Amino acid sequence: MCYAVNFLEDFARLLNEYKSKKLLGHFAHKAALAVLKTFPNQSLYVSEAGFTPSGKIHLGNFNDICLAYAIAQILEWWGYKSKAIVAVDSRDPFRQAPIFAPDEFKAREKELRGLPFDEIEDPWGCHSNYAEHFVSPVMDSVAEYGIKIEFIFAHKIHTNPKYIELLIRILQERERVREIFNRVRERAGHKKLYPQGWIPYRPKCENCGRMDENVIALEVSESGRYVKYKCGYCGHEGEADVTKAQGKPPFRIDWPLRWLVFNVHFEPMGKDLMASGSSFDTGAELLRQMFNREPPVNVFYDFLYWIPPEDRDRTTKLKFSKRRGIGLGVDEWLKYAPPEVLKYIILRRQVGDIKKESLKHIDFSPLDIPSYVDSFDDHEKAFYDVIYNRASGLAEVDKERIIATYLLSQVSVDDIPPKQPLRVPYSVCIEIALWMESIEDGLNMLTKMGKIPKDADREVLEDARRRLRMAHNWVRDFLKFTFPDPDIALSQISPEQRKALKELLGSVLRIEPSQISMDAIRPIVKSISQRLSIRPKKIYEAVYMIVLNKPDGPPVARLFRREDMRKYFERVLKRLSKEV
Repeated sequence: MCYAVNFLEDFARLLNEYKSKKLLGHFAHKAALAVLKTFPNQSLYVSEAGFTPSGKIHLGNFNDICLAYAIAQILEWWGYKSKAIVAVDSRDPFRQAPIFAPDEFKAREKELRGLPFDEIEDPWGCHSNYAEHFVSPVMDSVAEYGIKIEFIFAHKIHTNPKYIELLIRILQERERVREIFNRVRERAGHKKLYPQGWIPYRPKCENCGRMDENVIALEVSESGRYVKYKCGYCGHEGEADVTKAQGKPPFRIDWPLRWLVFNVHFEPMGKDLMASGSSFDTGAELLRQMFNREPPVNVFYDFLYWIPPEDRDRTTKLKFSKRRGIGLGVDEWLKYAPPEVLKYIILRRQVGDIKKESLKHIDFSPLDIPSYVDSFDDHEKAFYDVIYNRASGLAEVDKERIIATYLLSQVSVDDIPPKQPLRVPYSVCIEIALWMESIEDGLNMLTKMGKIPKDADREVLEDARRRLRMAHNWVRDFLKFTFPDPDIALSQISPEQRKALKELLGSVLRIEPSQISMDAIRPIVKSISQRLSIRPKKIYEAVYMIVLNKPDGPPVARLFRREDMRKYFERVLKRLSKEV
């Protein structure tokens, strides 16, 4: 695209102006401002996300990553140094095999139970261990979303000297920690409290390698460095050295220690952690009481729920699950839709008070992907209308929300063009993907339809090519094309059309698919038209009606070249042959 230099410079200044603004109509800007107020004068602001690699890392986990990075990005735009990290709980104990794991791996479930994820082999044999198998696709794809985030695995965390120092203090002052936790839980109405003698550490058995609650901590040395234990699996008794990460604390301890080690100022979390007595509640109080520090600012969110694509009535709602493989993976989304659309879905949600309200849940069905893309396109138009003062009647808070959501959704803010990009609607791409024989063929179809100009520039063509590829994948995986019953289909056309259709099918199905073209079909249609005194349009209409239940569609040559369509036409011809 060619723009006048002054126009480009003016637009760049406009973008920088909006990036530096506090657009408090958007929840993420409210959260970033809360970070500055809670933690003033920091040399580096840190946002944290986290997940356990127990199975496929899905869009629900991406929700955390996207929100954490959004806050870091806003703070950077405001002139502060910031970064985002992901804490990967790769040393958590294995409990159950994913339902989609190989059978031979599932058969070993009992012998593997309690072992850290990063010490179990990759069941598929393509990565160095179980944890890396599930984390690597996410690490490899975040750049495509324009997200700059550091992944930190648990082993690196637990061997960090500062972490070890803090953990030893926790073990030395474990009675004080117990009292803090129990006060929080009592206040929340919990009856189950931590007992006297509680040791907040899970040693790793040096004999069998397991490291979960069945390896019982018995005694802590006065220095806090050593923890005696007895293994409930193999019966071994030993002593774990905390300084060598021969074990780990439970999550209620591990989480606040991470906040201290990495000096975390913001972390998004599920709305279940808003509950009094939750692990966030106890961790926050631990920081205040023992370390004289506030917990990270947070944004709470309701969860993503999966509606299976086969459930067209949308009566089934399942919580996304790593182990059960429920939900699209972070890398899988990129097969079906642009990365900016997923960020938009997450960031378009709104909340009035980030301390008291959670971001709304998302009911996600893969069948909704076309409408998500269309919604993003509508929002993109609204963005350009707002920045160029074409959006009359909108409240200022709505304008701020539109601008902030669009900027945060982008893969690269610096690459936003001064004029609204020409996009081919996803619904049109689906229609083309149904019948195109290649991506280039699809582009030619779009050009003939007038959806992209004949002299379209590289950016327009590349965007159309990307959407066609994604729509093709979506059609293949989710649009289950079903052919109607021949009797029902034929009942929708006239007796004259049925006679013509019988002759057309009989003639064209004898032609090799590779030889079929409109040049080959037109003479056949013309001949039938003249002999049966029926207009060619009515003959073509008959083909479309029995397949698509509408009077028009793509060139019929495309239908006759498809193997599945030819088999259906053979069934229809067989039915027509029975008519007198």
